[in-house]
Amino acid sequence: MTDRVLPEVVAEVGGQPTPGVSVVEQRAETISRAAFGALAATALAETSAQPLPAAHLSTLWAETLAEHAPPLHAPALWVEVLRRDTAAAAMVTEAMDAFGETPWPEAQRGVFAFRHDWTEPLVERLQWATGVARLASGNEARQGRRRVPRRFLTYHVGHGRASDALVAEWLADHLGRLAWWPLPQHVARLTSAADTGARALAVTPVDEAGFAPAAAKLRLEEDGLHWPADRRFALLMAPDGWQALALTEVEPDRLWLTEPLARAVPAGATVAPLVEGVALEPAEFAQWVPGIIAGSVTAQVAFEPLPDEGLLDDPWLDGLPVWPDGNWRDDPSVTAQGVVTRQDLSPADPWVRRDDPWPTTTFQRRFLAAGREDIARWRARLYRAQGRLGACWLPDGLASVLRVAAPASADDGFLRVEGDGLAAFWHRPAGALIVHPDGQRQHVLTATCHQDGGGAIQAPTLAAGAAALPPEGAQHALGRPCGVLVLRSGLEAPVPAGSRVLRLARCRLDHDAVELHWHTPELVEMPLTLRRLPEPRGNDHFNYTPS
Repeated sequence: MTDRVLPEVVAEVGGQPTPGVSVVEQRAETISRAAFGALAATALAETSAQPLPAAHLSTLWAETLAEHAPPLHAPALWVEVLRRDTAAAAMVTEAMDAFGETPWPEAQRGVFAFRHDWTEPLVERLQWATGVARLASGNEARQGRRRVPRRFLTYHVGHGRASDALVAEWLADHLGRLAWWPLPQHVARLTSAADTGARALAVTPVDEAGFAPAAAKLRLEEDGLHWPADRRFALLMAPDGWQALALTEVEPDRLWLTEPLARAVPAGATVAPLVEGVALEPAEFAQWVPGIIAGSVTAQVAFEPLPDEGLLDDPWLDGLPVWPDGNWRDDPSVTAQGVVTRQDLSPADPWVRRDDPWPTTTFQRRFLAAGREDIARWRARLYRAQGRLGACWLPDGLASVLRVAAPASADDGFLRVEGDGLAAFWHRPAGALIVHPDGQRQHVLTATCHQDGGGAIQAPTLAAGAAALPPEGAQHALGRPCGVLVLRSGLEAPVPAGSRVLRLARCRLDHDAVELHWHTPELVEMPLTLRRLPEPRGNDHFNYTPS
């Protein structure tokens, strides 16, 4: 390699400079250092990590160029991926802006400027990480590993337009690269037309939390580190095209722009906030006719700010919040099974010790949130649960609804109730929701239930109100079974006759990933599966320190 005149150099990996000054042709898979082939006629490089000081280069083909290339006399330069701006000032081309990637927030990034097809819901996936260990006593030890969930958006594209076929081409260029992704669930519409050069856009009422500022990144300049101001970006889509906007301020009915509007837009155009994201999963499309496709695109986007927990007004029972019941339109299902764990597997011991079986009942519910305030409340509720970490009380829907047969004062430790299934459902400790005829609600902890006739289901010792129990054999006038429901907690207010009693189950989410199906910007459906927790038999508290 010491000859000054080389006809050809072929290298798979060039890790050191090549001293072939008069080399005619150079082919390299990877060049990690500068190549001193000053008189090289042609250079074909797959990856070039350093500049090529070939001043008399006639042709340069590079697959990836990570640094600026100063061959000022090159008549042709073909670049597949150019990560820095080039120093070839003599070249006149506009394609460099498309391939360039400036390492500052002002970098040119791709924008997923395709409309979401609302015939299919927009799926927003929040994914936490929780470590759950089941103890021998049946209790659980839970440890939260991710306070801020990962956020994924699944867009459905395909409106029968020829432009939708460009989604596959766009993903081919931006798959795995940082880009801007719109949030269709926070879309707003222009109430009046805007002319070219306008500084503000009049829009329908928007939520400022939806237009969250982009993540600010420190930048190093000659005079030190700089923290840029919060910048918000939005996508303006009109019938004749789209344009990206930078916002300085978001008001309830007006958006202020950083730069004047480039093109005039009519009333009714949509404005959606943009967030940073990366498309990691491959997309599959169904081709109807040539040029017309339909499919879904999934991207991991930046998380939004933590919700305001002050919106939550859930009541608390025994230190756990009480969740509302789900939607009964889709026939909520329940899966119940028992688990028995073997404690001793030694073949020498003929007796096998086993744990007490614990219930693993799961409840499948679909919750609907209508309106921005209700959606924000449910999002705060999910963030407080943090996947499988937090617990709550939920109406199980298995136990029959009881009715209070006789009024009860706040000092009573029991309720005289009537209904079917007393022995089957109300024999174990649980929580209960008492709904008064006037709509007032209160929550209590229940113990066991006694029947007035036919003997007691279980015979606990009643401390308060034992003398006030009805006599043996007493039945309701209608002939329905009547019993006494013992309470473990006191009543907040007197309970009138005719009130309903619903059993509550102590649950937690059975999965760390929660999917929010946005049917419209103001209607969200959340399918959740909740697992019933066993009754505490010791220390079942979990320790979690937010990072």
